[in-house]
Amino acid sequence: MLTIHSLTYLQGGTPLLQDCHLQVFAGQRIGLVGSNGSGKSTLFRLMRGSVKPDAGEIVLQAGKTIAFVEQEIIDTTQPALTFVLDGDAELRRLENILAQAQHDAAWFEAQQQFEVIDGYGAQARAAQLLSGLGFASDELQRPVTQFSGGWRMRLNLARALMHRADLLLLDEPTNHLDLEAILWLEQYLVRYPGSLVVVSHDREFLNACVNRIAHIHRRRIENYTGNYDDFERARAERLQQHTQAYQQQQKQIAHMEDFVRRFRAKATKAKQAQSRIKALERLTRIAPVHIENGRFELQIDAPERSPDVLLRAKQISFGFANRPLFEKVQLVLQAGARIALLGPNGAGKSTLIKLLTGDILPDSGTVEWAPNLRIGYFAQHQLDLLDANATPLQHLARLAPEHTELVLRSFLGRFGMGGDTENRPVGTFSGGEKSRLALALLAWKKPHLLLLDEPTNHLDLDMRDALTLALEAYTGAVVLVSHDRSLVRAIADELLLVADGRVQLFDGDLDDYKQWINTRRAEAVQARPHPAAEKTRQKPPVRANKKTLLAKQSKLEAAIDAAQKELAEARRQLADPVIYTQRTRTEIDQLSVVHDMLEQKIADLEESWLELEMTLEE
Repeated sequence: MLTIHSLTYLQGGTPLLQDCHLQVFAGQRIGLVGSNGSGKSTLFRLMRGSVKPDAGEIVLQAGKTIAFVEQEIIDTTQPALTFVLDGDAELRRLENILAQAQHDAAWFEAQQQFEVIDGYGAQARAAQLLSGLGFASDELQRPVTQFSGGWRMRLNLARALMHRADLLLLDEPTNHLDLEAILWLEQYLVRYPGSLVVVSHDREFLNACVNRIAHIHRRRIENYTGNYDDFERARAERLQQHTQAYQQQQKQIAHMEDFVRRFRAKATKAKQAQSRIKALERLTRIAPVHIENGRFELQIDAPERSPDVLLRAKQISFGFANRPLFEKVQLVLQAGARIALLGPNGAGKSTLIKLLTGDILPDSGTVEWAPNLRIGYFAQHQLDLLDANATPLQHLARLAPEHTELVLRSFLGRFGMGGDTENRPVGTFSGGEKSRLALALLAWKKPHLLLLDEPTNHLDLDMRDALTLALEAYTGAVVLVSHDRSLVRAIADELLLVADGRVQLFDGDLDDYKQWINTRRAEAVQARPHPAAEKTRQKPPVRANKKTLLAKQSKLEAAIDAAQKELAEARRQLADPVIYTQRTRTEIDQLSVVHDMLEQKIADLEESWLELEMTLEE
């Protein structure tokens, strides 16, 4: 479908990508990984054709199309639903033809193609995309300009998913999503019929969505089969084999050089010595393994002594504009606690963190902190609070003016900010570098309690692994909000669910939470009023002839019959006790999701059938 051959791209005269090769076949799902700055986003721009390579070529098979997420925040007064529908260029092209009064051969061909792509259900599909990404049903007609930047990026994602493309390019699609939306996107991409290339620093997301890894390393692309966990194992084995081969070759070279040195001057051994000299000249040298500079260890220290109870939240309530988020929350945070907050977007997780820091006050109730409690708070907007004109050394010196420059430099080095980095203005930093600095400033305090709100945003996989190890070694208490499930699984001993105006202990793990989300979504679909569903379905742009409508109705009846048989089989399996002993929890959860999807599919098909029946009666 798409071939990259001998591609080289220069940045400032220096190769960023050099002699790269990659092939994308139909149905493949490729995870594009590499350290920050390795060229992943640049490769996407090259694949899209927005920049040109300095050497080599990228060839897209004739007739194939590419969809991608626009990174710009689009400013338009279009309703959200209309904006997303515009992502389907084929749909809009056919609608323009069908809107014409002249019913010629081109019109009838367009009408037939419109039915093939299920144009009548386009608005329902767009509404489902928006619902999955967290938009409420009453927001579908809101102008795009009324949404914040993060929500507009979700609209851009929905618009790209609406595009009927052969190859979908996703660059960090989970950055602006909460865990609920990420889980929905995973399930959507698993069923996506086209090819996929995705850049992501979310290990579990990659494991769920891809079957091949393209690793940008030292300006080239290395290919691995399997998901991200498979890639890590294969890469470790490849590095080990490379190291062993290098060491073996070095022994061979040393032996040959020693022979030449000892016998080159002896007439009886001169021929053998010359032979070895020529062999050394012909030898293809194996380069030693170089570990990326981005790999380093973080260290966050806690005080040697800590109070037993760090804080108490007593009957706290909070809300915005007469809309309560939660009421009468009781929470006792003890030393060494490891808690992750779960809940839908907008339920109040970040607000609860701010209440615990004291940045905002509750509407009622109190928060009591232990005397001299030191809190390390990492907020989602933390990077915006950094002084763009100051260097990391200057930032740390403001916190600790009594310490020598040597001590401060040594501390920053623990967070990968040594050398020239500590003297560069923060305004020139990448998102990952800013996050490292924010974590360093937080760690300097040696906090009793870490309150972390999405700390992995902008961090690559190596940095996320380093942060995970640092938090595992940290002896203080942690309260975490994160959509990185690997981090949550590694750090949290308890899960608190923030939802429906309450904060309560969640009895289960992240797999149970996924099931909770699916059940909640299915209940919301069932509770949706029938008239509201009708509003999301597109009316035929023109009146079709009776023969066409009858054919469409016949297809719907066949589809309903097939879906009902699939639903009956799913119900039979779920009712069979044996399944719960022979299958994993993930497989059972997936079967439940399929069951819910089939119910919704049948409801949509029946609704379409009724619409056609009404049209025929008219």
